This record gives sequence, C-alpha cells and structure tokens, in this order.
Amino acid sequence: MRRRFLLPAALLLTACTAPAVPAPGPASAPPAAVAPALGTNGAAVPALEWRPCHGKYQCAAAEVPLSYRDPGGSKIGLSVIRLPATDPGQRIGSLFLNFGGPGTGGVGDLLRFGERYPEELRAKFDLVSFDPRGIGGSTPISCPGTENPPAGGSPMRPAQRDAFYAASAATGKSCADASGPLLAHLSSANVARDLELLRQGVGDPELNYLGYSYGSYLGATYANLFGDRVRALTLDGTLDLVANATGAPGTQNAPVDVRADVASAQRDELDAFFAACVQAGPECAFSGGDPKAKFADIAARLSQGPIGGTTLPSLLKTVDSALYQSGRWSALAETLNSLYPSAQGAAAANPPLLDPYTPTHSAAFLAVQCVDSDNPRDPADYDRLAASEQARVPYFGPSAVFGMAQCIGWPSRDEDRYTGPWNQPRRQPVLIINSRHDPATPWHNARAAAEQLGDARLLTVEGYGHTSLNVHSGCAMAAMVRYFTTLAVPEPGATCAPDTRPFP
Repeated sequence: MRRRFLLPAALLLTACTAPAVPAPGPASAPPAAVAPALGTNGAAVPALEWRPCHGKYQCAAAEVPLSYRDPGGSKIGLSVIRLPATDPGQRIGSLFLNFGGPGTGGVGDLLRFGERYPEELRAKFDLVSFDPRGIGGSTPISCPGTENPPAGGSPMRPAQRDAFYAASAATGKSCADASGPLLAHLSSANVARDLELLRQGVGDPELNYLGYSYGSYLGATYANLFGDRVRALTLDGTLDLVANATGAPGTQNAPVDVRADVASAQRDELDAFFAACVQAGPECAFSGGDPKAKFADIAARLSQGPIGGTTLPSLLKTVDSALYQSGRWSALAETLNSLYPSAQGAAAANPPLLDPYTPTHSAAFLAVQCVDSDNPRDPADYDRLAASEQARVPYFGPSAVFGMAQCIGWPSRDEDRYTGPWNQPRRQPVLIINSRHDPATPWHNARAAAEQLGDARLLTVEGYGHTSLNVHSGCAMAAMVRYFTTLAVPEPGATCAPDTRPFP
C-alpha cells in the first residue's frame, strides 16, 4: 500500500507540454534478457529553448530517445520547467527536483512548491523539474477506461477473489493495447538517463538533486549509473533500494511493500497516534478510555457490516491518509469517536477481517512500479501470504500484500531497468532525511538505504508523517540548504525536531 506520491496528481499544464510525438505501434513481446545499457549511449543532448510561463517560471521541451539502446531511433518528448535563481551572481547551478510518485508529474509540483523554498536556496540555484517519460506532458501512456476502474471486491472472500484479480489485471491490458512499445521503456533507470541528458542540457558539469519519496529511488538510480557526475544528492523519505528492486535473499517471493515492511511502520505510527491522543486529553476527541482497544472494537464491528456509510476498507483508507500528516490526526480522532458508540464491545466476537483496504493505483504509477520492482506473478502467492501478514500486522498486513496485485501479469518489462549494486563510488556523501515515524517510506528503509549506498548520512526528523513536505522542520531544511550550498553533511546520528506537534 506504499503510495509514494505525496499529494493528488497535479493538473496537466499545457503551457509546459512537450511537442506531440507520433503514437507508437502495437506492443511487441518482451525481448530476451540482456545486460542493461548503463549509460546514455551517445544520445544527443537536447537543446532547451526556455520561454516564460506561469509568471516567474520558464518552460522548455526536450527530445530524448525512446530506447537508449537505439539513441538515434524513435524519440519521445519531455516537458521541463524551471524557476530561475534570484541572484545570478551567487548562482551555483541547477537543482533538479522530483516530488514523488511514480506516476506524477514534476511540472505542476514545482509550480506548487517552488517559491516555498528558502531564499538562500532559491538565490543560488535554478529549481528544475520535469514530467517523467510516459507521464503528464511527457509523451504520456494511453490506458483507456482506467480512470474509474471497476470494483473487484475483496480478495479474502472466496466468492469475490476471481473478480478482484480480474479487475486488477484490467489496467495492464488496457495500457498494452493502447501504449505500444512505450510501455517497455518507463523504468526509473530510463528516467535517470533522461535526467542525465537534461543535466547536460542546462549546462551543469555535475548534478544537484532533491528527491522526495519515490524520487529517492530515482536519485539513487542516477547516483549509481552516473556516480562521477553527482555534486550533491538529497533523498527525503527514502525507499529501501534492494527491497524496492528485487528483495534481499529469502524475500524475493513477497510483494515489494511486504519486503519493505511498510505495514509495521503504519502500525507503529497508529500506536503513536493512540499514545499522543491519550496525552492530549480533551484536545483529542478519541482520548477517553483505551483508544487502541476502542479501535479494535470499531474494526471488528465494521468487519460485520458498515456503520452508516463507513466500511472497514473506507476507514482504513482514512487512517492511511491521516498517517501521512499528523495535522490530520484531530479529524481522524473525531471520525473514530463518531463510530465507537455503534461498535462498543464488538472485538469480543473476534470476527475475521475479510475486507482489507486494497488501494487501486493509477496506470502511470503501475507503468513504472511494475517494471522497477519484482513482484509475485501468481495470485496464489498473494493468497498464502495474506493470512500470515494479517496475523503479524493486523489491519495493515493484507493491504501491503494486495497493494501490488495490479502488477500480476503486467504486460511489459523494461530490460534496461537498474537493480544494483547501489554503492558505486561518488565524490560526495548522499544526504538522507527521514521522519522517525513515516508510514510510506519507513525509517528502517532509510537506514537500510544509507547502508546500501555506502556513503550516505542519515538525518532523522523526530516527527510523524511522510517526508519533510508533510513533516515540516526548519532544522532539517537548514541542514539541506547548507548541504547544497557548502556540501557539509550533518554529524552522524543527527536529529531534528519538527516545527509542529499533533493535537496542539
């Protein structure tokens, strides 16, 4: 259930859309496995013709190869945007940003966040972002009918199991029919190759990069394909790189979110919510009695049927959203408090939880994630794992299992994806920033990524939520600005406090 996109997808901004590219032909069978083309293979550097757009911003279009194995062949277009440095005399270079995903565009997100960065950073860097290939204004994939996918029911109810898996497969089938060969060239590694051409296109000798959430995986991929071209790299809300790609030995047959143990991070933050609620007293609407036991009653009652319009999956979806930002905890407490009178004592009946929250991902998300990550391809593997994960991590375990079910039978592979090693030499250490209690990119994933990269320094924000975009910390922002401007990293074991606490 790890949703690496941070916020609702930005609206498509036609003013920064790349030129139309002829639609590719019918999809072909996946090619035989061969060694990946690790560089840009002599691809031409795009000429970026910047033009004013959206007030202070500038937009450009870039042409890059569909396949880096054939750099002179078919081309696709990228939509690029930048916010120029406010003090050209102090300018260090460009800072490329990816705000998460996969499957969301960077153009709209830079418009949303660009002017919120500290003046010291904006004075010295052009802030640059782009819609990754296949997304938004960058030669988007076509998957008709997937905007409102059919409901598939619960995979844990035998009568609904087949419908669930059939609905899960529908997106891949639609994309294969309409997107053609493009679908087999959307890995993060190919986006990293595009990023390398864009770095050259803006004229920077080395890359400065800030990646949030999924953007951490893109940044780490670039840092290992083009390690000698990295000046400074910050990863904020970081994936376990091995878990995301293939899994460590002994875990390869589990879905990616089980390998990353996202469910444990969600459970731990929910427990932190309960504790903070009790401490807040009347400031938290759900503080009376034992919130954890009351929540168990609510879940048990919803397992027997809805309360009003609230079902168990819809409640767990609400919890999932609230865990992303502790500013949502007060509203969650009010929701739970409104449900509890109809649920008191229901846990004693111990009903089975047969209706997990199973997120439905966008086609653009799946087009990247299903080729970046190995996942089981047999529904029976998911069925077997669901019961044990429900026992290990109640409420959240099955969601982590079934969250990648839409990748079963995904109709393409990208033979040029990158799966490691992750510790290629670099001139400067990587800065990792991660919340102690992050439900989507857990702190234990950040610690693992720091070890995998071999040269990373981990700065921990002692807060609740997903990335510093949701867990604001002036301390962490100052450390990041210092790193980009001076290349100084925090001391080992450094921590930062968040700017706000839940239940003020």
